[in-house]
Amino acid sequence: MSHGDDAPYPAPGRWGQLLRGFCCQNVAIGCAFGGFGVAVLPMQEKFGVDRGLATLGLPLVVLAMGFASPLAAVLIGRIGLRRTMLLGVLLSAIGYLAIALAPSFAIVLAAYALPIGVGAALFGSFPASVLASNWFQPQPGRAVGFVNMPLFVALLPIAGITIIERAGLTGFYFLLAALHLVLLLAVLGVVDRPAAHVRAQPDATSPAAAMAPITQRALLGQPLFWVIVLGAGLLNAAGITGSAHLFAFARETGGTAAQAGLVVSLQGGASMIGSLLIGFVCDRIGAARGLALTAAGLMLSWLALFLMPTVAVMSSAGLLIGMCGAGVFPAVNVLAGHLYGPVALPRVIGLFGLLTLPLTFVLPPLAGVLHDATGGYAAVAAIIAALAAGVAVLFFAAGRIAERRLALRGAPVPAV
Repeated sequence: MSHGDDAPYPAPGRWGQLLRGFCCQNVAIGCAFGGFGVAVLPMQEKFGVDRGLATLGLPLVVLAMGFASPLAAVLIGRIGLRRTMLLGVLLSAIGYLAIALAPSFAIVLAAYALPIGVGAALFGSFPASVLASNWFQPQPGRAVGFVNMPLFVALLPIAGITIIERAGLTGFYFLLAALHLVLLLAVLGVVDRPAAHVRAQPDATSPAAAMAPITQRALLGQPLFWVIVLGAGLLNAAGITGSAHLFAFARETGGTAAQAGLVVSLQGGASMIGSLLIGFVCDRIGAARGLALTAAGLMLSWLALFLMPTVAVMSSAGLLIGMCGAGVFPAVNVLAGHLYGPVALPRVIGLFGLLTLPLTFVLPPLAGVLHDATGGYAAVAAIIAALAAGVAVLFFAAGRIAERRLALRGAPVPAV
C-alpha cells in the first residue's frame, strides 16, 4: 500500500530517526552554547585575553550558523540529509579538536567561526527539524518540538565544570570532539524519509499535491514569508535578549548572585518544556496561532518585568521567556511545511535563518545600549513587550490569511 506525501503512514524506524535528530541537535547546540559559558573564564586565563574577546566565540558561531543556513539547504537538496549531517559532524569535531590543541586565541576564534559554526548549521536544529518533519507528516509539530529540546544546553555546563577542574580546558574540548565522533555512528543510520514516502506519488487531494516547489525568488516576493521572517525574527531576538540580560536585570533590582542565577536556570530549564509543548500546540491549533500564543507569552513576561521588576516576578518571567523562546523555531518549521510543502522546507528555513540574522544579532546589544542611555531596563522591557504584542496580532492575522490561501487550492486545510 502506498501513501501520499502528506498522508499518515506506518513508518518503521521513525522513532529511531527522531532520536537521531534529537541527538544531533543536542550535540550541535549543546556543545556550542552549553559548553561555551563554562569555558570562558579558563579560556581567558589560558590565553591572557580580555573578557570581551573571550566571549566573542559564541557570537561568531551564531553568525556562521546564520550565513551557512542557505548552504545547508542546498546540500540537503543535492546530497541528502545523511551526507549533509555527516559533513557537519566532521567539521564541528575538527573545530573542537583545533581548540583543544590551539597555540593561540586567534585559532580558537577561527575554529568557532568556521568549522564549528558551519558544522552546527549542517547537522544541528535546522537539519534535525527537517528530518523530524519528513518522518512525521502530516502533523510534525510534536516531533519537531522533541528534536529541539535543548537537554545538553542544560546538562553540559554542569558536567563541564567538573571536567575542566579534573582534566583542564584541553581535556574538556577533547571530550566535545569525542562526542561528535560517537555521534557519527548514529548519523550513519539517518534516512531522509520513509521509503513509501519517497516512492509514492502525492495524493491528488493532499495539500502537497497542490504545491509546486517554490523558488527562492518567488519566496522573497511573498508578503506572507516576510511576515514570518519579521515576526519570528523579533520573537527569537526577544528570547535571546532575555538570555543575555536577565542575570544583570535581576542583580540591578537587588537580587543576589544566587537569586539571579536561579532566574537564568529557570529560563534554561523551561526551554526544554517549551520546545516540546509548542509541538502539541501546533498540532492542535496550528503553527501560526502557536506563534501568536508564543508572542503573547513573551509580551506578558516583559510587561511584568516592566511593571513589577522584583526577583519573584523575574523568576516567573524567566520561566515564560524560556518556554516561549524555545518554541519559536519549531513552530516556524511546522508553519513553513504547511505553507510551502516538505520538499521546499530546507530552502525556506535556510533563507529564514539568513534573513533573521540581523534581528537576532543586533537586538541583544541594542538592549544594552538602551539600558546605558536610560539608566535601567524599564525602557527595554516596555519596548520588547510592545513589539511582542504587535507580533501576536500579526501572526493571528497571518494564520487566517494562510488558511484561506490553502483553501483556494481545493485541498484539505491543516490548521495553520
